[in-house]
Amino acid sequence: MKKIMIMSMAIIFGFISISSAQVDDAKARKILNDVSAKAKNYKNMKFDFTYRMEDKAHNIDESLKGSVTLEGDKYRLEFMGRTIISDGSTVWSYDPDAEEIQISNVSKDADAFNPGKLLTSYDESYRSKLIKTKKEDGEEFYIIDLYPKKGKSFYKIRLKIDKKALQIVSGTVFGKDNVTYTYSIDKFSNDVATTANFFTMNTKDYPDADVVDLR
Repeated sequence: MKKIMIMSMAIIFGFISISSAQVDDAKARKILNDVSAKAKNYKNMKFDFTYRMEDKAHNIDESLKGSVTLEGDKYRLEFMGRTIISDGSTVWSYDPDAEEIQISNVSKDADAFNPGKLLTSYDESYRSKLIKTKKEDGEEFYIIDLYPKKGKSFYKIRLKIDKKALQIVSGTVFGKDNVTYTYSIDKFSNDVATTANFFTMNTKDYPDADVVDLR
């Protein structure tokens, strides 16, 4: 469950900063490329989001808050009490419950949280289609569905894009087990001020944590 949750997060936030991609629907391609062109002008992007997991078969409906900052291949994720940071080559993951820090190289696993890496295979991995344009509270939104070309644990991703702002405001991953994972962006910030070590973790700052180096 946790693996697909992290994977779905990588997918949604990867698409937010997506590079130009070849997709099947010309209208969807233009919208995604316009979103991309706008995102490319930013040095970095920060998203405060709400994660919601719905499993109707087991009567589960849970929501959690989190934040993620993206800058190229670098990222800093604060979610479920955990902190996961990458400088593009190394990943640090701090679990306060276990009082443990794991250090590893950036994974080549497609399911790992790595929005930048995800983008390199996007055009080969998904078909897309503009489903409709809808109005909500006087604002217009594009609804675009993406379908994986190869076997995945999910069968569809639905993106909701603000037509005027050209920003993705939510994304839902539909699992083949009928569980859905939705990420709704509560606040978006661009070109945020960061320190020189924002995308690294100094293990000395966590003197009580066990450090497990997996490199």
